[in-house]
Order: sequence, then structure tokens, then C-alpha cells
Amino acid sequence: MTRRADVGARREVPLRAWAWAGAEHRAAQLSSVALALTASVGGVRYHSVHAADVDHHAVVALAALVALGAAGLALGASRRQVARALALGLALGTVALVLLAPSTAWVVVPLVVTLQATTSVVVATVAGGLAVSAVVVSVPRLAASADVGMLVACALAGLVFLVAVALARASLDARDRTVQELSASRAQTSEAERRAEHLEARRHLSAELHDTVVQSVAGALLLAEAAERTGDASHATAARRALRVAVEETRALVDDLEQDLSGALGLEAELRSAAARVGATWSTTGVRRDLSAEGALAVLRAAQGALGNAERHSAAARIELEVRYEEAGVVLTVSDDGVGFDPDALPAPGPRGGHGLAIARRRLEAVGGRLVVRSSAIGTLVEASVPGSRS
Repeated sequence: MTRRADVGARREVPLRAWAWAGAEHRAAQLSSVALALTASVGGVRYHSVHAADVDHHAVVALAALVALGAAGLALGASRRQVARALALGLALGTVALVLLAPSTAWVVVPLVVTLQATTSVVVATVAGGLAVSAVVVSVPRLAASADVGMLVACALAGLVFLVAVALARASLDARDRTVQELSASRAQTSEAERRAEHLEARRHLSAELHDTVVQSVAGALLLAEAAERTGDASHATAARRALRVAVEETRALVDDLEQDLSGALGLEAELRSAAARVGATWSTTGVRRDLSAEGALAVLRAAQGALGNAERHSAAARIELEVRYEEAGVVLTVSDDGVGFDPDALPAPGPRGGHGLAIARRRLEAVGGRLVVRSSAIGTLVEASVPGSRS
């Protein structure tokens, strides 16, 4: 995944969560506006029809309070605590209004929606159930009839409506939880990917340092120690040359000046130079073929590491580097006639070294190659192989 795509993926889920939160807020606003309008119309109608009734002023005042409360909820619905308190107050006011004036029963419809949009499912369902119950009790009074069928039909209609709205709300809540969980999962995945990229970058840098700068500096140290023991000026000159190589390699690494080694001639030139630095013989067999840039770099670094180890640790009189071009790819061998070692008993990598073979093996395996090490008391052979380029 590219960096741009990764950023887009991380933004996608929070945007969805924001969209759901916005939808919930808009639903609360719309239902509150509907409640304010229906309460206002109910109050006006009651005033025009029942102006002579004793409780006329109480009903109109209560309708006005419900309308004002709903309008306030529509304006402040984004403040959750305020919205909950207003919604519960509206539920109580609506129940009282419907009981006093059955003709205002339709205000219960937007009230139920408002409750579900502003309070928890349980609270909204209980408060909505009380409001529906008030309608069931009041409607027969409005019809001036004790018809049981009307009572049952009104109760069933109210129950179906209440359950439908509650189920819709529960479904939306479940979807919102899923979005939040997905957002958290995406965040964790993104963090894991970032850490993996950081670790891979550190591994790559450590491999580059080991196979270039560390090898050159270690060789220079070996030559400097030899010059100190023998007083031979040629060793000191060679040490200075090795240090200059280390400086050049460090600058190239800092400036990210990696050469294109995918061509066989470019790789051979680098291998020949590496062999010359340690006095190794050089040979090639087979028909030259190109490698991928990653494969060529893995072969070069493996050769540099093996040559450096042979120079410093084997006390060899002869070091040979051979490149064989085969049908399946390229095989590079570095052999010496020095004192060997047990490849299975190497110390664990640490600050004093021991990283070379592990780094070389990891590099080669990453490009489909392999590293084989055979060593005995009469010498060591390191073989690195990589498949050929597909192009």
C-alpha cells in the first residue's frame, strides 16, 4: 500500500463515524422541529375549538411549553447532556398534554423519534411507551366511545410503531459500534505497519553499514595493527587506503547513492574491486546474464562480507572469488585455505560482531536466493546463489 493510499484508508473510517454522528444529530433536529410544529398546531386548534372549556388555558400553556422545549432541543441537539434532559422533559409534558387534550395525540409520533435520537434505546423505549399509553387511554375519550376494538387497535398500532423505531435505533447503534471497532482496528493495523516499515528500514541500514563501512574499517584496523607490530609502512599505507574507502562508502550511504548493479558488467566490476582489496583471485564462468537490482546487491554484499571475514579471521594464504553464470541464475563462491570454523557454533550476534552471515542469508532469501557455508580445518567455502532476472 502506498503512503497516500494508507492515509486515505486511515481517514475513511473516521469519516464514516463522523457521517453517522451527523445523521443522528440531523434526525434529532428534524424530529424536534416536527414535535414543535405539531404541539403548536395542537395548541392553536385546541384554542379555536375549546376556548370555553375550563382547562383551556392550561392546555394551551402546556402545548406552548412543549413547542418551546422542542425548539430548544432542535437548536441544542449537539449537546448530548442537554438534549437528554430536554427530551425527557418533553416526554413528561407530552404525556400530560395528551391526557388533558386527546386531540393533540399526534405529537407522540415525533416525540418517539426524538427520544430515540437523543437518549438510550431503553430510556427512549420506556418513555415512548408511556406516551403511547397516554394516547391509548385518551383516544376513546376523543371519540366519546367505549369501543374495545378501537382501544385494542390503537394499542397495537402504537406498539408496532414503538417497536419499529426502537429496532431501527438498535440497528443504527450496532452499526455505529461496528464502525468504531473497525476504526480502532484500522488504527492498530496502521501502527503495526508503521512499526514494521521502521524495523525493515533499520534492518536495511544495519545491513548496509555492516557490508560496507564496517568491513572497510575492520580491514583498516587489521592493517593498522599489523603495521604496529611489524613497523612495515606498506601496512600503514594500506590501512589509510581502507579508511578512505570507508569514508567514500559512508558518504554514498548517507547520500543514498546506490549504483545500478542489475547489469552483469556492473556487478562484475564491483566484485573485482572487492576481490582486489583483499588480494583475492577472481574468475567467472558461463554466459553472462543480468540480475535484478535486489539480487545483484545481495550477491555483492554477500561477497564483500565473505571476503572481509576471510581476510581478517582465516589467516589464509589464498582467497578465491568465483562467479558462475548458470541457467537458473548466478552462483558466487568465496573460498580460502585458512583455519576454518564451525558454522553451527557461531556466537550470537552482538556489539562485537557476528551479524555478517545472518544479514547475508536474510538478504539472499528475500530475493529467492540462498547462502551455504561449509568450513573445516583446511578452509572455508561460502556460496551465495540468486535466480536470474525475469526481464
